[in-house]
Amino acid sequence: MKPSPALLLPALSLLLVACAGDISPEKSPAEEEPETPAEALPGPGGPQARFSKTDSGLYHASVDASGSDWIYLDLDSQTQVFPASPEASADWDLAHRGAEIKLNGGVSGTPPAGQAVIVYGDKSAEGSSYPFDSVNAAPTTTAVSYQTDASTTELGALAPLLALLQSLGLPVTDPTAGVAYAMNSYPEADQEPNEVTGAGDYGWYRSSGLAGSNSIVARDNVAYVLRSVECRYYKLRMTGFELEGAIGHPQYEFVEIPGNACGSADSPVAPLGRAQFSASSSGYTVAVDASDEEAWVHLDLVNHTQVAPSNPGNDPLGWDIALKRSDLKLNGGVSGSGSVLLHDGLRDDWNARVQAPAVTDSSYHSDADGALAFVTYPAAERSGDAACGGINGDHGWYYYSGFCNDGNGMHYISPREVVYVLRGRDGQYWKLRMLGYYDGSGSSAHPSLEYAPVAAP
Repeated sequence: MKPSPALLLPALSLLLVACAGDISPEKSPAEEEPETPAEALPGPGGPQARFSKTDSGLYHASVDASGSDWIYLDLDSQTQVFPASPEASADWDLAHRGAEIKLNGGVSGTPPAGQAVIVYGDKSAEGSSYPFDSVNAAPTTTAVSYQTDASTTELGALAPLLALLQSLGLPVTDPTAGVAYAMNSYPEADQEPNEVTGAGDYGWYRSSGLAGSNSIVARDNVAYVLRSVECRYYKLRMTGFELEGAIGHPQYEFVEIPGNACGSADSPVAPLGRAQFSASSSGYTVAVDASDEEAWVHLDLVNHTQVAPSNPGNDPLGWDIALKRSDLKLNGGVSGSGSVLLHDGLRDDWNARVQAPAVTDSSYHSDADGALAFVTYPAAERSGDAACGGINGDHGWYYYSGFCNDGNGMHYISPREVVYVLRGRDGQYWKLRMLGYYDGSGSSAHPSLEYAPVAAP
């Protein structure tokens, strides 16, 4: 049994209070907008989609879905898209056709990159208004049951009725399609559909059925949490289906909220006190205790401080880089929902590097599956010498000696002569170089680095 709003919403509020230093739950909804430096919201929409921002800080979508074609939307950028093969595209999150809403997941789509889109549909008591403003974070996938589009052959006695309604041009699911669209199926009905008239609840809306000219209204006691292809979470509520007297124009309000990271189980976050910042002649230096085998130490380069995000994989504006032993990850790509990118300059001149190189697809990198940018770039120049047991080599920012004594001893990690340029989460550019991997007493997994601002390209 899923938790009711009365149980779920206070739990979310307590979660946020406990993480107030990171998520800042005291902010108003207007301050919690999901903007990143790469986006300008409200988005551009498209021929059949319009986006705007309400006075309360929510985003409003209005879609002309009155035709026979699906209208595909990228919720993150608030853009109408036109995928050539929607069933195998990462370009869209949800699509509209009449009252139907399909998700890029399950039987409706398999994104080649990113996550399948899922929703959690919740409701308050019939006749009440859902406490939408109280939803400040997405429940975990283990706490509630998220859904995506599924196949179904259980239309039963409803199949002839649905076929009739479709033949009349009414916005109902094609009974031959065998698809139960999640947002047209969840949450459960307050009024079960009448097998004769069709009146009743269908996920996000209530239909008056044949006797009431099949008018459609949004269920006021229903709201959703949606996870997009890019693993960003949104609270969403449908508000209407008619625009200026014309049906087939679904409208809804939504805004991004914190949620769990995607992929494997969330990596632990190191407690504060693991990073020491100090001013240097050209910028800042950071000494990090990254010796924990599991927990990542997250750094905010803008404010020169360590942070402890509660949802690092879905916190685009909370941190820039994180360290764990010899690994470094970026708030971008598979490691986070931010826009941090990395440029590698092997044997670049630290003092001469005063401006960031131009950003192109090949010149900057983000973290990928099995390939953290910091330990992948620049490419290796040394690797696998027999005299070193075949385990020595370059790994992005460092050289590992293996069984060789290259001046510092066996199994020693030495920084390579690399000047990195980072585009931070806020669009600021930094040059960064690794200084070492050992503290003053020789203990390993205590990396130090130096960074300084540089001009944009």
